[in-house]
Amino acid sequence: MDEQKIQSNLKKLAVVFIVVFLLIGGVSHYLFQSVTNLYEESIQGRLAERAVQYNKSFVFKMNADLQTLRAMACMLADATIQDITPKGTEYLLWNLWDAGKAADFVRLCYFPLNGESVQLNPQGQLVPLQLEDETEEMQYIIQQAMEGKSYCSQAFYDPVLGYNTLGYATPILTGGKISGVLACSVSTKSYANILSSVGSVSDGGAAAVLSEDGKVLASTRTYQTEGFYELEESDDLNDDLRDQLAQALLTDDTQFFKFEMNGLTFYACVMAMDAYSDNIVIVDTDQGISDAVSGMVYNARMIGVLFAGTSLLFVMAALLMNRRYHIRLRQSAYHDRLTGAYNRHKFFQLLDRSRKKNMEYTAAAINIRKFKYINELFSPDRSNQLLKDICNVLKSHMEAGEFFCRDTADTFVLALKTLDQEAVSQRLECICEEACHCSPSIPSNYPIVFYCGCASTVDCVSKSPNEELMSHVMLALSNAKQTQRANIAFYDASIHEKEKMQNYIENHMEAALQNGEFQMYLQPKMDLQSGKLSGAEALVRWILGGKQIIFPDQFIPVFERNGFCIQLDYYMVEQACKQIRSWMDAGLSPVPISVNQTKLLFYEENYVERICAIAQRYDVASSFIVLEILEGLALENPEQVSQKIRQLHDHGFRVSMDDFGSGYASLTTLSQLPIDELKLDRSFLLQADHSTENNRKILEVVIEAAKRLKISTVAEGIETADHVQMMQEMHCDYGQGYYYSKPISAEEFTKSFLEAEKGPVSL
Repeated sequence: MDEQKIQSNLKKLAVVFIVVFLLIGGVSHYLFQSVTNLYEESIQGRLAERAVQYNKSFVFKMNADLQTLRAMACMLADATIQDITPKGTEYLLWNLWDAGKAADFVRLCYFPLNGESVQLNPQGQLVPLQLEDETEEMQYIIQQAMEGKSYCSQAFYDPVLGYNTLGYATPILTGGKISGVLACSVSTKSYANILSSVGSVSDGGAAAVLSEDGKVLASTRTYQTEGFYELEESDDLNDDLRDQLAQALLTDDTQFFKFEMNGLTFYACVMAMDAYSDNIVIVDTDQGISDAVSGMVYNARMIGVLFAGTSLLFVMAALLMNRRYHIRLRQSAYHDRLTGAYNRHKFFQLLDRSRKKNMEYTAAAINIRKFKYINELFSPDRSNQLLKDICNVLKSHMEAGEFFCRDTADTFVLALKTLDQEAVSQRLECICEEACHCSPSIPSNYPIVFYCGCASTVDCVSKSPNEELMSHVMLALSNAKQTQRANIAFYDASIHEKEKMQNYIENHMEAALQNGEFQMYLQPKMDLQSGKLSGAEALVRWILGGKQIIFPDQFIPVFERNGFCIQLDYYMVEQACKQIRSWMDAGLSPVPISVNQTKLLFYEENYVERICAIAQRYDVASSFIVLEILEGLALENPEQVSQKIRQLHDHGFRVSMDDFGSGYASLTTLSQLPIDELKLDRSFLLQADHSTENNRKILEVVIEAAKRLKISTVAEGIETADHVQMMQEMHCDYGQGYYYSKPISAEEFTKSFLEAEKGPVSL
């Protein structure tokens, strides 16, 4: 998670706590305003309101202490999940002790179900602990926590600490199960702190907390001052009143008393505490009750500041922020931010766990065809929603023990327990069919196509099986992408051989270029009207050791992907110039040579300058070099391509468009590009030869249009005399194909076509 987002979340959390703080202050103010209004109606009502306020403060204190203890238990549970060492647990207890002291804890006890129980005593020392050594009250609440309840005891005397305390206990839940109990002790001095902070009695009154047997646990007065603590010793109190007070301490109902003492009228309110099974007792004079109203208003505001600023804000904010940061850190480490799916790191972890259990999977990569185009067409927000919806579809199709991750922008990888290829294909087809229509963010009439590449963990035997598996999956996915329609491909021996060949090509291409293993083969281009040689096309062959040939369809795609095609194209232009110079030096009449130019080369910044430099190096006229570009290049950016062609024309080079008709180029494209030659793809010739009259007419129209634009035409794929005759009838300029010759070495080409008649020959 990046720092900015963390800071933003911290600010939001601070705002929330400020709002809570203001709400507590506002509620306190409202409650005490209500007390002021009720005061005029009934003194007893005012005493009851004071007692209620005390009671709420005690409940608030109890809840805050319990919440603090629960938060500590959560931290210990996280430590258990992470399997940290016992020493690490002790270190965590010491860290929690700082938060415990801020909440007035005087002792912290840890009772794991499996392991040694320990406690942090008031001196901060970590010592062993036995449950049977605890008081009955502590043993009871610990037993309740063992049963899954968070519990608070009534006040009791702790002989070890030497004073009255309260006990809290809460279960530690690990993976939904109880793994231990965390308990603490709080001094009853917290009673006195609350009694003092509220300030609801006058100088002549008192507020106290009494146990059921009448023991004073905390008070706002001492025995030496006049007031309530002289009740038991005062001769002004009769035995009946003393008995009534004793009975009131044993009931849950709120009791009110009026009595005279030391010449003053006192009112008393005895209320059972909701929090600790003890009693709140308030005694004050009628005048004191009236004078205390303004003080109550002030202290109501202080209650919110005290509790929100210390117990609530300090402990809860610190623990909550720590826990949330921990959760988000794990979320960031193992989950994809956008979809919430596992990332590759978590996917590999799950594969490793499964491998230890001897479980085998079929890994299937699902890729969205042309996702980048979807992103540009419909906006990033809508394409992101598409990914989320696809993720939900994948979740719904996962069986027990199966899992998946988002690997890259538009690729998900699934681990399916099915190994049978037919069953895997059926499941993937079902998933893809549902995913095609899962997202309302993409119009229903827009076709979403998926490619799937699959591989089995059974085939991965290397020291890095996960990386090997992903390599197999991606190779299968690449194989599936060879078609324009949805396709599912499985990794097999043929793909493995293809992978080996690609690795060989990439590892040896530099050395092959330096060693001259790339050789130029030439295929003649004939004048269809005269039958004479008019030129040749340069075709590259990779010949290993003078025998084995690697054909262009094996290495050209690799070079286009890694950019090596730029070096190879310059090399072929140089080989063509070198051959023309050789013919000229031998007294032979040279013919133009056409050389293919890839897209990467054509867009090189200094492309024209380098081509000119090569021709000048061999003192070859630029007109002898014809640079062939594919129609796909012309379609991408006609204006930029036209500008580059004009620069080549300025230096005397001719430009030909190769494979016209294999893609989507149109006659409009021809009118936009200043090309010199148009090479008709062999598919044009095959369609005209075997299909309807309409196909022939289309071919005639293309040739005629080219002539009108002063563009010469070359028919590729001439294989029969009928092809020659048909192209002659359509007034096509040149022909090229196996009817004349297959591609042959430059040496053989020279002997067969140039040396035969010491110049261009007629066939």
